[in-house]
Amino acid sequence: MRHLTQSKRFLAASAVSALVIACVFAIAADTQSQKQMDRQAAASLRLAPLVLGNSIPLTVQSPGIEWNGKTFHLLTLGSVLFDLDKADRLKADIQADVTTFDDVDYDIGCAVFDAEGKMLGVARAQCKVGREWLGRVQHSERTITLDFGVSLDYPNAKAFMISLSARKVLTPDKW
Repeated sequence: MRHLTQSKRFLAASAVSALVIACVFAIAADTQSQKQMDRQAAASLRLAPLVLGNSIPLTVQSPGIEWNGKTFHLLTLGSVLFDLDKADRLKADIQADVTTFDDVDYDIGCAVFDAEGKMLGVARAQCKVGREWLGRVQHSERTITLDFGVSLDYPNAKAFMISLSARKVLTPDKW
């Protein structure tokens, strides 16, 4: 009888060990799945092809502000033109539409990448939107220049990504 009890203990211990091992493999697989999902998310970043000397259309807008039944985007980036000079200085001119609504300073950031996805450089500029109110919102166009500086890697730039900061905006009735 005692032998049977030890046998049952051994089976129980083996079952517990198997369960622990299965849990470890499940956690490792889940961790691996998470790493794969993180890599896929990074790979799915919406990089746009960078072509020097050609205007590239953009669809980047500041978050919408609801007021009087309408949605207003204070800053819309319409296109970008990249230029690389003989000294390997990379610049970009962004054509933007500005809607005057509230005093807001938007940060515009841009990163450039090579064909393998290695980031080569970044540039940042600020676009000031003023509160100019003549009984209605006003629209104007601006050129925003980004200067990436000088790098021997910039001739290898093949893609870019632009971001726009989210900012708090007051509506005219809250000024």
